[in-house]
Amino acid sequence: MTIPLKVDDIVSYLAETEWERDPDGWHGASVWRHSGDYEVIVPMRDGMGDGDRRVHEILRCLAAAEDRPVGDIALEIARPQLDRQFVRAFPTDHDSGYTSLLSGVQTVLAIRGLLSTATRTVVQGPHFAFSGRSPSAVGDLIRAAELGPSRAGSYIVEMRMASDATARAPGGEQVGGRAVMVQMLEAVSAAQAAVLADEPAPFDEAVTAGVSADLCRALGDLSGTDGNEPFEITFRWGRSQPLDAPAHVVAFPETAGPALRAAAGRLRNLHASGPATVSGVIEGLHDDAAGNDRWRIRVRGELHTEQADRARRAVWVRLTDQATYDRAMTAHRERRAITVTGELSSATGRVELVPGQRVDI
Repeated sequence: MTIPLKVDDIVSYLAETEWERDPDGWHGASVWRHSGDYEVIVPMRDGMGDGDRRVHEILRCLAAAEDRPVGDIALEIARPQLDRQFVRAFPTDHDSGYTSLLSGVQTVLAIRGLLSTATRTVVQGPHFAFSGRSPSAVGDLIRAAELGPSRAGSYIVEMRMASDATARAPGGEQVGGRAVMVQMLEAVSAAQAAVLADEPAPFDEAVTAGVSADLCRALGDLSGTDGNEPFEITFRWGRSQPLDAPAHVVAFPETAGPALRAAAGRLRNLHASGPATVSGVIEGLHDDAAGNDRWRIRVRGELHTEQADRARRAVWVRLTDQATYDRAMTAHRERRAITVTGELSSATGRVELVPGQRVDI
């Protein structure tokens, strides 16, 4: 299927990917150049007589410059709000682009599990293991996600979601597709670091990053039906909301499957404890006036514990009263940094920091 492209979208893509515009142009068209002697001519406006031919030439040149398929680039130009995730498996004894039926079904269910777990972490906070019914936001974002066909190189499955997709959490706050995908990246990266450490303790320390028994089980299912195949996950971010890098690749070795499954079993039986301090800015507030789970904030910054020093995390903090919560709302509005010192706890199921003294807001 041909994706129609507009001149304005092509120009914005070139400007955002470090192409330089020739100030002189050519007969009303704009000329753009890139390192490596690449040059494209962009029509003056949509609907020009040779517009389709020019667009095809531009896409071919971009594909050569970026070493990526034409279709991927055309999609990024046409739909700059799409965040895309590519799960790449390396099944043996199968043609490129194919895997066994059982492994393919397992891969799709694992992708669903990753999305579900990341959404629950954003809505409910980090847990060693989730229990009970999922909030409705999970189903809403699963329905908003799209799954593409497999492709060669070996077996690659694409999931994509609009960065501005939203769902409503039980407390009424909006949960964004971008926030969920960033949470997934943070948790998957922390799980990768724990796998490479080749010991169980790093999994315990990564729970505050969103590593849970549920996440480990889903990741483990990406290692094939026998659990001994390498895999990798690539995150590409929509241009409408750029991040620090256009793409992040998180690769897991063939030993990851057994380590992740062992971690899933271990995390289900653990509880959080020990002193901790977090310093950063408030990125979320929660006040459940109708229930017992009141006055929580989410602080993104540096977490200091006995096991990990200066780990970058989004940490849930439980507050004790309305006055402190009101100060937190002001700090959130003004983007002021705060510091909270206390004890990690999972008494509520969620891993959170319970202040042991007055919160420094």
